[in-house]
Amino acid sequence: MLFLPIMTSNTSTIIAVSSAPGQSHRGLIRLSGPQSWEMVRTLGVTLDHPRQLTRAHVDFDGRKLPCLVLGFHGPASYTAQDIVELQLPGNPSLLDQVVHRLIQQGARMAEPGEFTFTAYLAGKLDLTQAEGIAATIHATSQAQLQAAKLLRQGNLGSFSHQLVDALATALALVEAGIDFTDQEDVVAITPAQLVERLSDIHKQLTDLMANARSWGALEAMPRVVLVGPPSAGKSTLFNALLGKQRAVTHEQAGTTRDILAEPLLLSRADGSQVEVMLMDIAGLDDAANTLDKDIQKAARQSIEQADVIVHLGQCEPAADTIRVRPKMDMPNMHEASEDDILPISAKTGMGLPKLKRTILARLGDRGVSIAAEKLALQPRHESALKQATDAIADALKYVQPQVQQHALDDLELIAGMLRFALDQLASLGGEMTPDDIIGRVFATFCVGK
Repeated sequence: MLFLPIMTSNTSTIIAVSSAPGQSHRGLIRLSGPQSWEMVRTLGVTLDHPRQLTRAHVDFDGRKLPCLVLGFHGPASYTAQDIVELQLPGNPSLLDQVVHRLIQQGARMAEPGEFTFTAYLAGKLDLTQAEGIAATIHATSQAQLQAAKLLRQGNLGSFSHQLVDALATALALVEAGIDFTDQEDVVAITPAQLVERLSDIHKQLTDLMANARSWGALEAMPRVVLVGPPSAGKSTLFNALLGKQRAVTHEQAGTTRDILAEPLLLSRADGSQVEVMLMDIAGLDDAANTLDKDIQKAARQSIEQADVIVHLGQCEPAADTIRVRPKMDMPNMHEASEDDILPISAKTGMGLPKLKRTILARLGDRGVSIAAEKLALQPRHESALKQATDAIADALKYVQPQVQQHALDDLELIAGMLRFALDQLASLGGEMTPDDIIGRVFATFCVGK
């Protein structure tokens, strides 16, 4: 059953731990509601100045715990209600006890996403912006973070609001004509005028969908897998390509026992960036013992799923394989004699720029680009936009043969098409969205967000 936080009201005060689970130096407790400020004062916390981070102490079981407190008065806050945030030592048990102490004062545990849902109900953000917040929470790559940022900024919502206004005006004029069907000299909008308005809306919709991309494409980053025998230098190359120490390296064979995966940004010649999933797998060893067989199986499965293979060592040439000769900084190494083998050194950086360019060339258009202004549409968005576009196209097809007429025929039929398109566009921002869709959006949130 999907959660729909309909219980949110202006009279209740909700509370939750808003920091990540587990131990940390600091934990965050958030309250939102009319009694927030009064409730924290019952803990001995002095809270006099809004929007000012203040040092304080929480009176707890005869102890004074250090804390930082920050308060906001509604409607100038995230939820449009009074908000208080307490930063305390990040012991989960301590945070839980403080939360329950405030519940005894009348607060209620927040449901997942209820803080953001409260902001949505107050008109602080639309549904696409709420989806952007959820997408930010769950993002696992730079491409997803960038796409989530555009949603949070309201780019899609602003677009839908503009078209909703334009389409609503056109619909109102069509429906006005229904009221005057018995008066031939009263024409609210001519067929030619309606075609002009609908053509402009249809073009904006088709342009958006042509220039946007599917959210699923962001989740399917191409895989670049480093392959080779034990101690070939895969983990060292993995770290060098990432520009940070992510994999443990050692001269002893078999250091990598699991599959490591990290997003890697690659730059094209035009300055644009592409994101791939770089993977470091265990060294291939046909003589592996029974304990290592599962590790070897996982490594070979990663190879089968790879978009590009970077092979360190001898291998049979293949279309999707880039052959490299590593450790070229070593005294006993010499330049690769074969034209299709790229000499590299993870230690000195020799050959790494060329390796990155070669990976990009092999990927072609499969890379996930980090586009600054390119919207990524979630399945709900794509469905609503497509249905709205199709409905407007149907209306245009029906009205265009009438452009030479003084007045529209079959006004009710045209109005029905436009009403359906309007409902689809308005659903993007949450203006006319069924409760089950709203529930799906906010069910993806964590408690405390």
